[in-house]
Amino acid sequence: MLIRAENIEYTYPGNERCALKDVNLTIDSGEYIVITGNNGSGKSTLALVLAGVIEPDSGNVFLDGKNIFSHDIDENWRSDIGFLFQDPREGILGTSVERDIAFGPENLALPLDRLRKKVDELVERFGLQDYRKSPVEHLSGGMVERCALASAIATDPRIIILDEPDSFLDFEGKIMLNEEISKLLDSGKAILHITQSDIIGDKNYHMDNGNLISQNKSFPKIVFRIAKNCQHHDEILSAKQIKFSYDGKTALDNITMAIYEGCGTAILGRSGSGKTTLARVLSELYKPDSGQIESHGKVGISFQFPERQLFAETVIKDVQFGPQSLQLDSPEIFAQQALNRMNVPEEYWNRSPFLLSDGEQRRVGIAGLLAVSPRCLIFDEPTATLDINQKLNFIKLVNELKSEGTAIAVITHDLNIASACCSSAVVLDRGRIIYAGEMKKLLDDRKFRNNLGLGTEEDLSEV
Repeated sequence: MLIRAENIEYTYPGNERCALKDVNLTIDSGEYIVITGNNGSGKSTLALVLAGVIEPDSGNVFLDGKNIFSHDIDENWRSDIGFLFQDPREGILGTSVERDIAFGPENLALPLDRLRKKVDELVERFGLQDYRKSPVEHLSGGMVERCALASAIATDPRIIILDEPDSFLDFEGKIMLNEEISKLLDSGKAILHITQSDIIGDKNYHMDNGNLISQNKSFPKIVFRIAKNCQHHDEILSAKQIKFSYDGKTALDNITMAIYEGCGTAILGRSGSGKTTLARVLSELYKPDSGQIESHGKVGISFQFPERQLFAETVIKDVQFGPQSLQLDSPEIFAQQALNRMNVPEEYWNRSPFLLSDGEQRRVGIAGLLAVSPRCLIFDEPTATLDINQKLNFIKLVNELKSEGTAIAVITHDLNIASACCSSAVVLDRGRIIYAGEMKKLLDDRKFRNNLGLGTEEDLSEV
């Protein structure tokens, strides 16, 4: 038995609800364990306990029969467990991609020649050649995910714990991930894979309110209704011949596009193609080098990593901040309405937003935008880490907002979400628009979308 968790219980400080309840789990070498569950069900907490990041209130975790929380255990056990956080940036320790990948094996005193060889191999294996010297904070979410994956296996661990590893990956990145998982399993590694996808492992489990339940059936197939074609009305937000660069390196090149009242536009493309940069220029967080942004009303942006826009002591205070800053009457009412609309339970309102799961933080961040009623909303990877119910709720929300006249832009790698929310799309590649037109064409022509670096879940299953 490689790893064994016995009677694990854990409650976060300040919370009454138990995050893990009498959890028992065993994992053998070469075994593929898949865990699913709704947001806030305890999946990430279990991963953190198994990786030794947090110590349970009761129960034990054994690696090769030794308790990892014992003071007597040799600290070298940590190199046997590779861990990818749900937010991949939380595991980043180096100042550049190559330094982060090198961090683990360097601390194990790997000889310099072997260290360089390992870093070279992983940089190439995960498609990071163009970003090798780049600061990790300058990378797109997808490239950060690749870097974190490479770092997680750099110490040659015997078990790899992956917490929603495909959340920020593009279509080609997901193909790479699947290939890597197969290689690791073939080499005898054990993998614990937390996911919202319908994946069949050697053992499948479902987390429900802190309980780990064995599950041997797949998810019911959800069919997303495609968004209706939108008759363009007034332009709410437009970009004309926009150029933008980071330290002299072109990130956006001659971008011209518009987002219309009551319509949804998907912004698509490979990781690192400029989508998030475009969102920040459109919302005027970044000033373009040249070109013009025109907006007719407030523009809100939901960040790719939601905690970046959370800061207050409690959820309700965070969501109230916008209405208070705009000096709206009864800001608490605007906040309550927005939180209810995002299905954030009232029991969470007086909690710190930083004690919520990633999916819950994402919903709180969006609630903060809804509370100020912007005319245009830009969502950057809004459904990453969300469970299927919350994805359906997001689609419903977007369609309601469109019916109210709000202009919507959605950045996503999920073509099901894009097609359910948006009738038109722009596709970026290396900072340029390479397609602008109907979503329908991308859905109808597999070869065309794959050539653009896009793909559906069905495409992925056929690779």
